[in-house]
Amino acid sequence: MQVKNLLRAVPRILFTNAPMDAQLIVTRRCNLSCGYCSEYDSVSDPVPLDDLKRRIDALHRLGAANITLLGGEPLLHPHVAEIVRYAGRKANTSIVTNGFLLRNGVIEALNQAGLNNLTVSIDTLHADPTRYIQKSLRSLRTRLERLQRLARFDVHVTAVLCESSKDDFRQLVQDVQAFGFRMSVNLIHNARGYVAIEGDPYLDLYEDFYQTGKPFTFLDYEYGKSLLQAERPAWKCRAGARYLYVDEFGKVQLCASQLDRLGKPVEDYSAADLKEQSRTSKGCEEGCSVGCAFRCSLVDNDKPAFVRAVLKGYFRGTMFDNGRRRRAAPAATPVAAAADD
Repeated sequence: MQVKNLLRAVPRILFTNAPMDAQLIVTRRCNLSCGYCSEYDSVSDPVPLDDLKRRIDALHRLGAANITLLGGEPLLHPHVAEIVRYAGRKANTSIVTNGFLLRNGVIEALNQAGLNNLTVSIDTLHADPTRYIQKSLRSLRTRLERLQRLARFDVHVTAVLCESSKDDFRQLVQDVQAFGFRMSVNLIHNARGYVAIEGDPYLDLYEDFYQTGKPFTFLDYEYGKSLLQAERPAWKCRAGARYLYVDEFGKVQLCASQLDRLGKPVEDYSAADLKEQSRTSKGCEEGCSVGCAFRCSLVDNDKPAFVRAVLKGYFRGTMFDNGRRRRAAPAATPVAAAADD
């Protein structure tokens, strides 16, 4: 994982209420329609660039360590590289994508814009004939090859563990890691954010991944294990503080699964709001498997556990990409860009 201004980011994360991750919706539109996803549509216009810049200014003012561009599919935004460049002036920048639009020219534009981290969502090894899941390794293999060859930002793959993915999950992990990419695993949840799977088949896959694989993070390992064992550990969600979710209207929400509970414009959000939401129990924590909210909350809920998880990733060698893509890559030529599929 690439971290910009590490010496400034660490004290901000450990000793203030500043957001660790601020997720910013840049468009609701998506080129896919996965059955388990409720965070997209097929008709919305992209959020205007000037509106996004004002929202990014607000996130910078709040001290967000990382700004993640989300959709829908964020690469559908016509100004995505400019958004990355603007957000990257004072924060880490990340994108979560389904990967289908990763052409040579797009990758080079993100290189030039200074993107730090890219997450590609790949859920199954083979195409799902029911179309419930549409992001298979078979359909995205050429995009991963491009990233392996061209990207100067860090790349990791995330997969959803669910009924449709469990049979081929081990092979998916092996094939992704053969590219040299690290992975994270999300436990599928329902529309309200509550975990929707449990039991030994899933627990075995989960444990095998964390023991033998290259996990992107260990921050939610113990918690996910408990959920799969049908346990419901108590924790305090710091959404609205450590974790911000800014919807397409520019309003701060708790998360994509708990909409309309905050709804305050991010441009009006203040340090007092961060403090209030850090102290406020949300009441929806039991059984929640919204991993990004849990991971960001851990730093306040159990700082020693947070530090141990970070150190474990460091010593296991899964925290960074070991400089493989930090080498300067040649700019895409007009011929190469024209050859994009």
